[in-house]
Amino acid sequence: MHPVKSPPVSHGRDRHVIAVPVLPDSVPLEVAVVQQVFGRRPFPGAGDLSSRYQVVLCGERRRQPLACGVDLGDLAPMETVLTADTVFVPGVENPFAPRSRSVLAMLRTAFLHGARMVGLCGGAFLLGRAGVLDGRRATTHWLYSQALREEFPLAQVEIDRVFVTDGTVHTCGGELSTADVALHLLSLDVGDAYADAVGRMLVAAPNRSGEQLSRDPDGQFMEDFLSWLREHVHEPLTLNRLSAHAHVSERSLVRKFRQATGTSIFDWIARERVERAKTLLETTDHLVTDIAVLVGFGSAESLRRSFVKHVGISARSYRARVRPTRNSGGSHG
Repeated sequence: MHPVKSPPVSHGRDRHVIAVPVLPDSVPLEVAVVQQVFGRRPFPGAGDLSSRYQVVLCGERRRQPLACGVDLGDLAPMETVLTADTVFVPGVENPFAPRSRSVLAMLRTAFLHGARMVGLCGGAFLLGRAGVLDGRRATTHWLYSQALREEFPLAQVEIDRVFVTDGTVHTCGGELSTADVALHLLSLDVGDAYADAVGRMLVAAPNRSGEQLSRDPDGQFMEDFLSWLREHVHEPLTLNRLSAHAHVSERSLVRKFRQATGTSIFDWIARERVERAKTLLETTDHLVTDIAVLVGFGSAESLRRSFVKHVGISARSYRARVRPTRNSGGSHG
C-alpha cells in the first residue's frame, strides 16, 4: 500500500515539515506516536514517508531530558515551528504550569503564518495561551476540560471527544487519542487507504471522525448516518428528509442522534457548516455571501447568526482575525 497523494509543502521545500516542540515535562508517548505515524516505513511493505514528511523535534535547549527520565536526543532550535507546515504540541505533565513567553509567541506566529496546529491532550493549554483556540472548538483530557473552559472562555470546549477538528486547529482528548488525530491528518494528506493501513499496524480504530459514539447502542447505524450527513450537509435539509433517508421515524431519529452525539441534529448541522465556512474564509477570497450558499446556510444572515452562536464573532470578523493582511471580502457576515 502506497500513499495516493502528497501532503502540502511550503517555503520551496519538497517535504512537509512537522515540528514537535519539546518542553521539560512533555509526554514522550505522544512524541513517539507522531514519529511513528509520519516517520520512516511505519510497517512492512509501506511506502517510505521520509520522502514526504520531515519530523523535527525542537526545543529551547539543544538537549532536554524530560521530567520522566526520557532523553529524546539532540533537538533542533525552537524557531523551527515558525516555518513548519504542521506543529504538534505534545501533552505536558502539568498543563497549568507557567510557560515560556517565547515559546507561546512562536506558536502564535506559526498559526498566523498558516501552520496546521495540533494540541495533544494537555497541549491544548499551550495553544490556548498562544491565542490559537479563540473562537474555536477544542477538546482535551476530560479531567482538564472544565479548567480549559474556564481559562479560555473564547474557546468552545467539547467534553468526551476523541479529537476535535476546527479549520486548521486540531485537539485531542488523551495520550492514546494522539494516534487517532495523527491518522486523521495522515488520511487528509495522503489518502484514506494508506492511513487505514498504518492504523491497522498500530492496532488503532479505523474511525477517525472524532465523534464519540460509544453512548449509542446502534453505533453503526449512526456512524453511517453521520457519514451520509457530511456528504449532504451543504444541501437543504429537513427532518422529514433526514428521517426518510434513515428509514426511522422523526422522533426516533431525534432521540438516537442526541444519544450518539450529545447534541441536536440541526445544531450539529450548523456546526459542521460553520466549520466548512471557516475553512473557506481562511483559504479563499470568496465573498461571505457566496460562502454562505456553498456551505448550505443559503443566506449571509443565516451564516452570521450561526457564526456568532458557535464562534462568538461574525464571519467577517473571523476572516479579519485569521487573515489580517487581506481584504475580508463580502458585505455581509
